[in-house]
Amino acid sequence: MSGDARDAAGVRPPALAASRVADGELADALARALPAPVRIRARRASPYASSFPLAELDVETGSGERLTVVWKDLSPDALLPAARAARDGVAGDPARELRAYALLDGAGLDTPRRIAAVEEPGRTWLFLEAVPGARLEHVGDPAAWAATARWLARAHAVLPARVLARARENERQWPPHWQPPDPDTLAAAAPDPQRRRRLAALAPALAAAGARLADVPAGVIHGELYAANVLIGEHGRVCALDWETIARGPALLDLATLTAGAWEQPGDPLAAAYRDALPDPPPAATFHADLAAARLLTAARWLATPASWTPPPEQARDWLADAEAIAGRMTA
Repeated sequence: MSGDARDAAGVRPPALAASRVADGELADALARALPAPVRIRARRASPYASSFPLAELDVETGSGERLTVVWKDLSPDALLPAARAARDGVAGDPARELRAYALLDGAGLDTPRRIAAVEEPGRTWLFLEAVPGARLEHVGDPAAWAATARWLARAHAVLPARVLARARENERQWPPHWQPPDPDTLAAAAPDPQRRRRLAALAPALAAAGARLADVPAGVIHGELYAANVLIGEHGRVCALDWETIARGPALLDLATLTAGAWEQPGDPLAAAYRDALPDPPPAATFHADLAAARLLTAARWLATPASWTPPPEQARDWLADAEAIAGRMTA
């Protein structure tokens, strides 16, 4: 996520690459996975934003192959200021996204190919395939959105088994479990009495939503599958980016974020596309009740961000009003 505003063309300003890292260091890291010697022929800031610095590298390998690689500096001290503010100063696990792409390799989900990774003290780097395309937030074709919803259903069907297999191999609990926002903490952190009262009034609905989703088998979620984090590539390729928040949690949280801004759309077509693509879809009434709970908790998640943080435009909504509307429908 980024706190920067869009420029006049409607594209978020780029997350600048860390200038402290020399091209030679990047070439040496890539040479661990690509035919040596590796040369960085050009380096530029990525046109897209993330929580960490991004750069595009034009690379030539020792075999003469030329390719464009995205370098993401996930080192804890590289977290960008806006993202640090959103996370209340906590960088989190720098290797979380590295492990995510190791999991995604071979999953058949069209995510960017992992080219190389570096995990050393003070240095966590990820090198990915540069996928040409347009962010879903800039795509007006309903078919692309429906395809993304169907892709999400497939991802939710594929990833849990892969995580289970790796957990058996590595004897580690990963990815971390998603945690619902605490209603009491939300109300206590409100900056004014009126907002505190409104948040306190949501507590029963939030507790009910949390209890409902606690009974749903945990899946593997992207964690922030907003349209800004989905790229539509050639031949309709759906490519989910930025797996920094991968977690175990209720799968419908991802559908809630994907459809944010259209939660009251008549017919809920993306929800229908997702449910129809599930291998074993639940009854419609159960599905929509679970999705309402996921949407309420998604809104509450944004209410838990520090008051000093300004969200990017695609996430700048009146989340409290959204939460109240959903809670009202749940209790009607």
